[in-house]
Amino acid sequence: MNIPFADSLLYACVRHRSRRVAVAPIAALRLDQCRRVLLALTTGLGDAILSTPVFPALRRALPGADMRLLCRAAWAPLFASDPDLSGVIVYPGKYRRFFPLVSELRRFGPDIAVVLHGNDPDILPLAYLAGSRFIVRIPTAGTRYGFVLSNLDRTQDRATLADVHYIENRLRILDTLGIAPVSRTPRIHLEPGLRERVGSRIATRIGTPSARYWVLHALAADAYKVWPLEKTRKLIELAAQRHPKTPVILTGSRADRPALERLRAGFGARQGMAHVFAGELDIAETAACLAGAACVVAPDTGVLHLAAAVGAPVVGLYAPTFASLVGPRAAARLPAIIQKPQTCNPCLDKRCPYTPKNCMDQIGVDEVFAALSPLLAP
Repeated sequence: MNIPFADSLLYACVRHRSRRVAVAPIAALRLDQCRRVLLALTTGLGDAILSTPVFPALRRALPGADMRLLCRAAWAPLFASDPDLSGVIVYPGKYRRFFPLVSELRRFGPDIAVVLHGNDPDILPLAYLAGSRFIVRIPTAGTRYGFVLSNLDRTQDRATLADVHYIENRLRILDTLGIAPVSRTPRIHLEPGLRERVGSRIATRIGTPSARYWVLHALAADAYKVWPLEKTRKLIELAAQRHPKTPVILTGSRADRPALERLRAGFGARQGMAHVFAGELDIAETAACLAGAACVVAPDTGVLHLAAAVGAPVVGLYAPTFASLVGPRAAARLPAIIQKPQTCNPCLDKRCPYTPKNCMDQIGVDEVFAALSPLLAP
């Protein structure tokens, strides 16, 4: 939500206040004195999941701290059962309910705010107005609110590193705090019993007592990452022929449903092998659905990372982006990655004029099926 002059007014307010009440430099940080920790993670689904390896390291370093996560309302159910968090504070969106949120954060009264990923312009002001004595973020460059960052003088924190995986960039903030990492693998903790409840619902819907299924997340928020739907249809048809006892569940948002229904309608007599769940599951239910799948096939999307984080076998489809930098990581099983090169240099990403016949079209149906098929075998 954009409010006229909101950025300028907020900046002037925080700048004026910071001259009287400044944040403390990182050199003054004493972890044993941090009783309340605010983690800010208001980014997209994939980035949020890839940031979770920071949680257990902070919890091990601060076992008795009240540690709360500020995140988007849509992702809050994913973190409600996380044992490393004390609670979740919902971020309504840019400038939405700004003053009530400031009041809630001030009541919490964080000693330190750790901004893992927050592109929204009000995140650093929120952390400051909450009363945080220390505020840390990487990168420190690229924000007009650098004057409220405790680690502004750390030259090694100025920028993200272009040649390392996203997770490694997130874990760098632990070094800023003097904490060693515990894990480099994302994980999501499901609410007890949720997987069983969702599994029962799926079994009733698809009509198979064993409820064995695989998941295809065909669409992405960015069209240039999407595998052409004609190839998606051929993959489903091939899987239905070779593995007729294992139907596919098509996941997505409510907005994706019409396109997925059209995709399913093209199967004719084999429509019973595909079931559209797009728009029917919230994010936690989607996670439970993924956790019970024999395999999850998806392009570079948050759902692919979510599937890996709940332990599902995954097949990731990459071309315009690089799995070496933003690919899924899993604890139990190495993700299967099909990586093709970019066909344009530089990549035009969201402005790609060739979608849907973009560089994702290099990925063949047979090679995706070769990665999928062993996981569908009884």
